[in-house]
Amino acid sequence: ANVTTAKIADNAVTSAKLDSGLALGKIGQVTSTSFTLNTSVTSTSLVELNSSFRLTLTPSSTSSKFLYQFQCTQFAMAASRGSFTYIYKSVGGGAYSDASGKLSSYTGYENSSNYSFSSMSYLDSPSTTSAVIYTPYVNVSSSEIRFGDNAKGFATLMEVLA
Repeated sequence: ANVTTAKIADNAVTSAKLDSGLALGKIGQVTSTSFTLNTSVTSTSLVELNSSFRLTLTPSSTSSKFLYQFQCTQFAMAASRGSFTYIYKSVGGGAYSDASGKLSSYTGYENSSNYSFSSMSYLDSPSTTSAVIYTPYVNVSSSEIRFGDNAKGFATLMEVLA
């Protein structure tokens, strides 16, 4: 016999029954930031975009995942330029390292004086209960790229419970 939703009483599926082994990927903690961003980058080596993008959470368990997202505008000062963005993290106060494993976002410009929107999301499994800090690092191919150009920068860090 088939069981359909029409045959299940409205009060038959309780929250307690759902919590008894069904992994729903609930959102635990959330932190975010929004600020006026005006950062110029001229480095061909990776540098932290802006420390205001740093967000920290302490996982509630070693099986938690973190979703880090950030957005900002970019302004190219010259033609034939581009920027790479990577997500870096620090665990338990340690040194920053590439969290994304060289997964990057690239924005390129053929003409000078062009605006673009930079956005990146990264889902991480830190496997720790120590505080984790996430922040974007960038480099440019040459010349200068302005990030924000006095517009808002946004970042959000969410814990996804296992």
